[in-house]
Amino acid sequence: MAGYSPSKRRHGKHDEIDLPLIPAMSLMVVLVPMLIQTAAFEQFASMQLNLPSSDVVSYVESPSMAETADSISLALTRQGFQIISEEATLRKIPLRGNQFDFESLKGALDDYKRGAYSRQTAIILLVEDGVIYDDIIHAMDVCRPFFPGVSLADRISG
Repeated sequence: MAGYSPSKRRHGKHDEIDLPLIPAMSLMVVLVPMLIQTAAFEQFASMQLNLPSSDVVSYVESPSMAETADSISLALTRQGFQIISEEATLRKIPLRGNQFDFESLKGALDDYKRGAYSRQTAIILLVEDGVIYDDIIHAMDVCRPFFPGVSLADRISG
């Protein structure tokens, strides 16, 4: 009785396939470090704020006339800066092109700190709608060397 010849599949004598992995590995060795180097990692910046506690109720008295006369405010409007004291505009610093003139503001604040407002340690920023966040933060940074107590308020139109 003649038998069948053994199949190639059962004995593993089929053709072997070589996968060319060397080029793919070389590509990964180059691409992975490059992707890691060019990845944009998030950077966070923070500002320290001292906010009142919500569980403690405190009543603030209205400021005296002397305190009001000594106070100074900086309004950020779409036309530029306005340095204000007791509802009177001390100085207007218009926009330079389409941007705020921070150098002129720095000079004006230095003048006021050396002059009539030498005892003042705080300034209030009155921000009008439409002023971008970056300009507000830059204005706070310009004010801090002269008036360390920087506060924010809404611009009151009247």
